[in-house]
Amino acid sequence: MNNSTSLVSDVAIIGGGPSGLMLAIELGCRGVPCVLIETQRLAPSVPKANATSARTMEHYRRRGFADRVRNAGLAADHPQDVMYCTRLAGYEIARFRIPSRAQVTQRSDFGDYGEAAWPTPELPHRAQQMYIERILRDELSRYPSVVTRFGWEVTSVADTADGTIVMAREVAGAGSLTVNAQYAVGCDGPRSIVREAMGCGYQGASQAQREFFGGQMMTLHFRSADLYQCLAQGPLQRPAWQSWIVNSEMRGILIAINGVDEFAIGIQLKPGQVAENIDPDEVFRALTGGPVFHYEILNSGTWTAGYMLVAEAFRHDRLFIAGDAAHLFTPTGGMGYNTSVDDAVNLGWKLSAVTQGWAPDTLLNSYHTERHPMAERNTRFAHSMADSIGKLPMPPDLEADTLNGESGRKALGQRLLKHVADEFNIPGLQLGVRYSSAIVAHEASEPPVDSPNIYIPSGYPGARCPHVADPQIDKSQGTSLLDRFGAGFTLLSTVDLAPATQAEWSDAAVSLGIPLVQLTRTSAAVSDIYGAELVLIRPDHHIAWRGPANSKALPQLRRATGHIL
Repeated sequence: MNNSTSLVSDVAIIGGGPSGLMLAIELGCRGVPCVLIETQRLAPSVPKANATSARTMEHYRRRGFADRVRNAGLAADHPQDVMYCTRLAGYEIARFRIPSRAQVTQRSDFGDYGEAAWPTPELPHRAQQMYIERILRDELSRYPSVVTRFGWEVTSVADTADGTIVMAREVAGAGSLTVNAQYAVGCDGPRSIVREAMGCGYQGASQAQREFFGGQMMTLHFRSADLYQCLAQGPLQRPAWQSWIVNSEMRGILIAINGVDEFAIGIQLKPGQVAENIDPDEVFRALTGGPVFHYEILNSGTWTAGYMLVAEAFRHDRLFIAGDAAHLFTPTGGMGYNTSVDDAVNLGWKLSAVTQGWAPDTLLNSYHTERHPMAERNTRFAHSMADSIGKLPMPPDLEADTLNGESGRKALGQRLLKHVADEFNIPGLQLGVRYSSAIVAHEASEPPVDSPNIYIPSGYPGARCPHVADPQIDKSQGTSLLDRFGAGFTLLSTVDLAPATQAEWSDAAVSLGIPLVQLTRTSAAVSDIYGAELVLIRPDHHIAWRGPANSKALPQLRRATGHIL
């Protein structure tokens, strides 16, 4: 019996994690035919990434499902704090307050973030990747141009003069699949078959040595109905999203998954330790310093921390890589998954433009030019934060009930408060992404400083479009000018344009086949922050160009779509 199937599509996506799923959504919402192939039939049920950045939430907002993501994870009133303690039944050393889901929704309390530091309609959110992937998979069903093959393994990828050929087999069956696509994108993780086909390796550091986040790590995913009750007299009398345990015996991190009875604990294995010989009772006893709660182990696994790796190239001919296939992080700062989503959004509109015929293939070169520096930037940040916490020395009397112990805890607490603010209060890292490439206009003036902890809203070309409350929407909360931008390009004018000028831009867009909407907002709030009479906004809500109202339309549109390179 012949169980072989052939499909023809514009784009083949290998891997259905966050980058692959988001890329399929970006293509699907524009009607681009694509095939997504993922080895796992079901969405994951084990903890992975657990922090969704403000920028990623903005991407989800553009696609209409940010509220679904916001409702996933911890209960609405569960604190999303980051807390440090000697043990879970010991001394609390430091705490960084992060607003709960309810506080974010009501915008009633910004915790230690500070409202002014995060000018965005979507603050960061804390929810496990396994919840996010279920939502992303479900969202794919909205788009008829997306074909999914969950439970299939890609066995080979070939780049030919006529396109790409992707071969796959059914994991739990006898089926085989051949996909002929114009382009193939590897979102298939660190052992990427697509990156191998590109002949491309990682560059960077992979052997960082630290007391924590510098070697073989172990995660215990467990259920406990009485953890909070058993530890209610210690630091967890006010629960936290992340509870870091630091002492001379063992370091670890407790992560609240649903805020009720599901948790994960991460530890670093010591030299010579084998995961199979780890006794969870001993781990929990060392980290709590008190009673061992009742628990049920759901999953356990090992992984390696200490990576700061970025692939040499993100494109080779018709092959691309994104997500972990393109960059590998240590999870401090939570930027691995979020960088992956940013990859997908950047590549998605460009593949759409090329396959739909309104941009040349050379536009796709800007994917590497724009995203590779961001991957290097973000992996450097994660590496520095891993050094900051992983190499932190412990005072000798940290747990002693003495004046020396109290003094040591106070001094360590001050260092940890600085560290946690550096790691988690990062509006600049999340919102300050600015691209520099041939499809972005050059300005002689200096761009805003790129600092992880400070975000300076700006209309500088290449920058993310700054959020401004939309002055023409009569709502007190939750409105954003970002919501008014189109799925294609948007021409934002901060002055009233003459009909002839509007017609020039419309005609130029039509002549190139570029989807363009025009939007006028003349309030000072908009003109001051965007800094020009005209602003050309890309489909990914980055600024392609800005200038005076008498600027010629055609050159700006041609540059932004790769016609002038």
